[in-house]
Amino acid sequence: MPDPSVLSRTLTIIAIAFLTFDGAALAGLGVVIRRPMFVAMGSVFFVSAVFVLMYWRWYRRTLEAIQLERRMLSDEARRIRNDVAT
Repeated sequence: MPDPSVLSRTLTIIAIAFLTFDGAALAGLGVVIRRPMFVAMGSVFFVSAVFVLMYWRWYRRTLEAIQLERRMLSDEARRIRNDVAT
């Protein structure tokens, strides 16, 4: 089974690539056929790709903070068990 962080990064990259490509295609098509709504929709896709990246970075930072807290809690529980045992 792949590492969850690798899977998360891979899915994020795929989502960003998909949104960026669709945004470029829509914006380019809108410019070529002179349809401002297509350009606007392409811009929305670009902005969505940025939001996906920002959310993923926030998610990673939060997950790292949770892992650190779990390690600290585990160390504290181990220390308390050792104190009670002695």
